[in-house]
Amino acid sequence: MQNPIDIVLIIGRPGSGKGTQAKLLSEKLGWVRLSSGDRIKEIRDGNEPFSDRVREMYDKGTLLPNWFADYLLESGLLELDNHVGVVAEGFGRTKKQAEHFCDIVSWLGRDLMVFNLEVSEEEAMRRMLSRAETENRPDSNAEHKIRERFQQFTDNTAPALDHFREKGFVVDIDGELSPEEVAAAIEAALKSR
Repeated sequence: MQNPIDIVLIIGRPGSGKGTQAKLLSEKLGWVRLSSGDRIKEIRDGNEPFSDRVREMYDKGTLLPNWFADYLLESGLLELDNHVGVVAEGFGRTKKQAEHFCDIVSWLGRDLMVFNLEVSEEEAMRRMLSRAETENRPDSNAEHKIRERFQQFTDNTAPALDHFREKGFVVDIDGELSPEEVAAAIEAALKSR
């Protein structure tokens, strides 16, 4: 799959399948996967000096500060050779983070495509409650926590998505299709660029 895009960001409301699609795409392309959620979970479950603070916020379903997400993105991207393709997930969750993401990508001279996985709140709620049971996820084990995360998406991530859209980076994908169909739609959109 040859195209000029060398960074893909997968975005969407909680429970939209971002992590699943990032994993599938990175495996398909042989690209590095950067996931803020995975890194935050490692810190949460680890014994780093700030693990207790991360654990407290994560377990409540609260977003970590912008600067923390920026740090994870910067350290992930700047440690890679520029020829390495990247599939990112969990970044650009606020307008400020989206602006920062675009600044880094531009400074590195990379080409970005953002896939927005569109999933209704009802479907996302169903998925997250199921995931909380099977994956022991304290951030999604109660409806009130999930509703708080949906509100954070509306208040913070929707404006970030608007920023990416204004830059011409966004392709909307029906995230309620099967994981295989979503992956095929993403691949088709990448091939068309």
